Amino acid sequence: MKVEQFEVECDGAVLHAEAGGEGPPLLLIQGGIGEAGATEQLARALGSRFRVISYDRRGLSRSSAGKPPATMEQHAFDAGAVLAACTSEPANVVGASIGALIGLHLVVQQPDRVATLIAHEPPMSAVVRDPEREAALDRIEEAAHGDVRAAIRQMGSLTGARDGATEDGARPAPAVGDMMTNLHHFFEHDFPAVRGSTLRARDIAPAMASTRIILTGGTRSRGQWEYRCAEQLALDLGLGLVELPGGHNGLVSHPMATATALSRLLDHVAHAS
Repeated sequence: MKVEQFEVECDGAVLHAEAGGEGPPLLLIQGGIGEAGATEQLARALGSRFRVISYDRRGLSRSSAGKPPATMEQHAFDAGAVLAACTSEPANVVGASIGALIGLHLVVQQPDRVATLIAHEPPMSAVVRDPEREAALDRIEEAAHGDVRAAIRQMGSLTGARDGATEDGARPAPAVGDMMTNLHHFFEHDFPAVRGSTLRARDIAPAMASTRIILTGGTRSRGQWEYRCAEQLALDLGLGLVELPGGHNGLVSHPMATATALSRLLDHVAHAS
């Protein structure tokens, strides 16, 4: 699949973006410190049916940071700007973790820009309050002041991202940016932005008049907090939860199976329209 690289300017930042494949536009919003190419295998598997778009979030790798702080609302504006640079029609959006939360903020801001949002395990403290988890996040935040590597290891253990289960043939894409720089930016800006989000079902529900929203959880992350956030938000919105292969990081750990599941979901939505 030939991948085109381009830049998008938005509110003082220059965002690195990529697009490849043929078909209707589908934006992937990465989780963690994932770059545009973090889900390369998933993008290639989807590229025969969709024009797959992704980007480095502001402040990560090839995208400049602009004026801090990077709020969830700003990240959503960025995602909208990337879509606007690629298409004038409503697009499909798939986001995981912080990317799912960005997608939800995007449909609240700009519902007419998104045809279908698939939000995989969005971390939403306003939806599922868990004092023990909040205490663990406090400890991670404190650890990040001295050792971001230790902090990200603690986060991986908390989300189950380190369970090691992968689909045959799955391999992570090599990083382009400097991991330490990205981790410092993540814990300084994105980590508190996620924790500070107050988005709830009542804020999202009006967008459902024009946008189909699908909440998903990983088969390997049942019972974990992010899975429960997706489950509870789906319930609050009157929707069913859909399971995808793998866990919280399933878009990377199970790319081919996830591509099949996403294609089926989007086919079902298209036939139901």
